[in-house]
Amino acid sequence: MDIETIRQKKQEIIDRFGPWTNHNIRLQDELYTIGNHLVGSEVKVRRFLQAIADLTGQSFSELRVLDLACLEGLYGIELALQGAQVVGIEGREENLEKARFTKSVLGLDKIDFVRDDVRNLSPEKYGQFDVVLCLGIFYHLDAPDVFEFARNIERVCTRLAIFDTHVSRTREQSYLYQNREYWGRNYTEDETLWASIGNSTSVWLTRPSLYNLLIDVGFSSVYECHMPMIPKYEQMRFREEADRSTFIALKNKPIRLLSTPLLTEEPRCPEKEVPT
Repeated sequence: MDIETIRQKKQEIIDRFGPWTNHNIRLQDELYTIGNHLVGSEVKVRRFLQAIADLTGQSFSELRVLDLACLEGLYGIELALQGAQVVGIEGREENLEKARFTKSVLGLDKIDFVRDDVRNLSPEKYGQFDVVLCLGIFYHLDAPDVFEFARNIERVCTRLAIFDTHVSRTREQSYLYQNREYWGRNYTEDETLWASIGNSTSVWLTRPSLYNLLIDVGFSSVYECHMPMIPKYEQMRFREEADRSTFIALKNKPIRLLSTPLLTEEPRCPEKEVPT
């Protein structure tokens, strides 16, 4: 496909569905989905792919990856370009059309895009994946959906799941799930192409509650990625505007201690005390 044809088809997509909102992908030469400049998502791509490479120790071509709420397809497309087999799930047709257009232009056969609600995730429907990407979607779900979603991610994941999400800096409300208490706050959703589907409010868990939930649903350990750095996250945290970070949950069998068998229960991460 020559560059003028690509440019024309891109404009047809924009005329019908609006411009690309976040995922800037090179289509050919100097032609990008957004423009020939950085938009901010590039540092996230580098962080996520480096983490996957470091923690799996495998070639991307050996991995099956799930990209949840994939928006315009950037992360899944990059992984497919690197050789991974990818499934991207997205709830909005506007975003899917842009992702499929990019897939077609780049001639990718290693990625499939599916229109579905991430709440429908199950191993029976989609199978299992070495890596699950939960990027910018976890904080868009309400209770109890957010808890069921975490459980379903664990069910389809065989190696690691990346949760790039906001966490609540305050403990304002408690939520009960599977007889366990979690804390966070409610957040009012907006009406953009990045917002939730089907719920006007969402739950932002505190860090301790997020850690506890990921262990409760079956992951064996949880880590936070600081480098490669995402400057925007650090700036928001420094200004105390918001707290967003990248958490990586690994799946493995729990280790049974041999030298000191006294530890029989997993201690839970404590919540900060609320000032009185």
